[in-house]
Amino acid sequence: MLTGPEERLLTALASVEVDRNLRRDFPPALSLPALALRLGVVRSALHVPAASLESKGLIQSIKSNVIGATRRRTVLLLTQKGLELLDELSILHDIHRRAPTAFGRSADIEALQGILSEPGIVTLTGLPGIGKTTLARAVKHSLEKEGKKFEWCTANAATDINQIMKSWTKFSIEESPKLSASRLEENSIYVLDEAQEIHKRHAEPIKSMIQNAPHATMLVITRTPSIFSTIPSATRYPLEGVDIEAASKIAPHLEQNRATQIATALGGHPLAIELWREGDDLPTPETPIAEFVTSTVLSRLSKSSVQGLDKLSLEPFPIQRNNSLSDQIVDILDEAAILKWGESGFEAHHLIRNVHSAAMDEVTKASIHANLAAHWSAIQGHEARAFEMHHRIAAGQSLDQDLAKSVSKESESAIAASLLSDALERENRDDLRILSANVAISRGEASAAREIASDIAEGLDRWKIELECARMSGDDKERSRIEGLLLDQLPDSEKARVLVRGAIAMHDDRLPGPLDQDLGIRLTKRLNQTEGISSEMSPSLLASRLILRYIIASSSSDVIEAASLRSSIVEILGEGHPRLEEIDLKITLRPWNNIAESRLLESIQCTAGRYARLKKIHWGLDSSYPKMPKWLIEAHDAEFNLEENANTPEHRRIDAFAWYWSGANHPDNRIRLWSEATRRLRAAGCVRAASELLDEIHIEIRSRRR
Repeated sequence: MLTGPEERLLTALASVEVDRNLRRDFPPALSLPALALRLGVVRSALHVPAASLESKGLIQSIKSNVIGATRRRTVLLLTQKGLELLDELSILHDIHRRAPTAFGRSADIEALQGILSEPGIVTLTGLPGIGKTTLARAVKHSLEKEGKKFEWCTANAATDINQIMKSWTKFSIEESPKLSASRLEENSIYVLDEAQEIHKRHAEPIKSMIQNAPHATMLVITRTPSIFSTIPSATRYPLEGVDIEAASKIAPHLEQNRATQIATALGGHPLAIELWREGDDLPTPETPIAEFVTSTVLSRLSKSSVQGLDKLSLEPFPIQRNNSLSDQIVDILDEAAILKWGESGFEAHHLIRNVHSAAMDEVTKASIHANLAAHWSAIQGHEARAFEMHHRIAAGQSLDQDLAKSVSKESESAIAASLLSDALERENRDDLRILSANVAISRGEASAAREIASDIAEGLDRWKIELECARMSGDDKERSRIEGLLLDQLPDSEKARVLVRGAIAMHDDRLPGPLDQDLGIRLTKRLNQTEGISSEMSPSLLASRLILRYIIASSSSDVIEAASLRSSIVEILGEGHPRLEEIDLKITLRPWNNIAESRLLESIQCTAGRYARLKKIHWGLDSSYPKMPKWLIEAHDAEFNLEENANTPEHRRIDAFAWYWSGANHPDNRIRLWSEATRRLRAAGCVRAASELLDEIHIEIRSRRR
């Protein structure tokens, strides 16, 4: 929820038109003094709402040139998240929907509109900075006025199919490209911008998804060559420079005749024209853009600035100030219009980056990568570890296993998967394959995990991966076979872990409701196999086994056994342990009554973390079903609408059941919500629960047809 000052500041920022990709000077209206004057407050009054909005990711504060100012000033920029929020709140109206300025592109706009009027794939190709995105946004603006709906995703090196689907459909779930394609609607136009930036680890599934959606209309914006520029079924639209008359209007800082001269020499390349400054040498006619960048744009830079650009050009992702470059170097590069600012930081404009990095020899690149690896190693945080890992791989260094484990565990799974794929191209190591396969499993990519595991030597490590793949796929026969191989070879401590974790997975792989008696018997039988090896089990594993037995006993109303098991759990964990408090709460909620409801409300209010709260809310919904209290439904809706990355298998399972309970709570939208829940349950390894829910969906459909 926004405060009044926050809302007014966001609205003021939204009213200022700015294209951060092409402008080097921002409008004065974005500076703090101008904003304070406009809102009728002293400048200091903006500090609190601005800081709050920036912490929420709604605005970005940068120091940059301001038109008419003699020195750099702090300007505030709306992020895409901020624009989306204003749109959701119906505050923005048509402010940010102004037609983008696309000089000399009227024919291209008309042609591209015509192609996009029918389902199919269109690839918009061209040099970096040629105006592909500007053209696409102009087409978007025109078609939206005709009632067309656009969904837009700008890709980068960390983009995978899940992130694209989240941008396009608001859903993010690990599933097959074909299933993802089926979720695209016929009445929308889907745009994938900067497609060439997508890592090859994720490119093929994305390409497959695009090709498996013939009913949809897609615009893929990419440079050539790329995997996306050669889609056989696509209509290719190559974009060239604009005509000279129009190109001369691109740079209002240049006198008309000079602008025409520059536009002619540079072939109507918009960004190149924008980069030319008075005092630069005049380019000769038909000067190659790469040559112009090297001989003119970069020649203005000092030696230290070029060294800074060396580093920036080899960074895999946008960076924040003070991470790799000094403020002074950042300011110099920004002044030279070399930087491209985005929500996640800044990077060299792709035209500059590509030209500059291509001019480096491999020895120089390796040296810079090594220096950057050392630099990032001294910075704390999981983002720094991903940068460090990238540079060590690119420098040709043998990868430290602890670093690889850290990235696998803490980084976004798309980034971890890409980096491990890069590492395996450099080093033939089973430990990296194991990490890579486990990351694929965590992403719901069973087939990818199997392929990676196929290169691991036959044995325990490989079987563990194949066991998880079989469980994810719901292949009970294969799961039993592999588990048998494991149990025959594993030491007792490992054997116990497989049996207990397998039992927990069996318990969790079901829809909410009382524990089925048959399942309770099967769980007990499995846990009994660990009795003879209890001495080899860790305290945590012992506690997990006892907790599961306690749940089984409580579900069957075996009060004496439940009490005995609880005493044993206390001996291991101690009274007041969070795990013990959770199971006590879960048991207390059955039967559902006023005491149980009061206890749950108190517990939720004292719980930090979305997933921890959702788990308890789900217990309450399960216990009170079908007469769930209004406050509990509202509490679930509030948590459901929050966004948080599901980084662990448990988190993905909780997210899946959040979709289930949303469907249970909102009958009018039940089929859609439950359909999404089935996809998420499969990705979380709950194949039986997904199958059970699919049956419920069919029942729901039949009931509506009566």
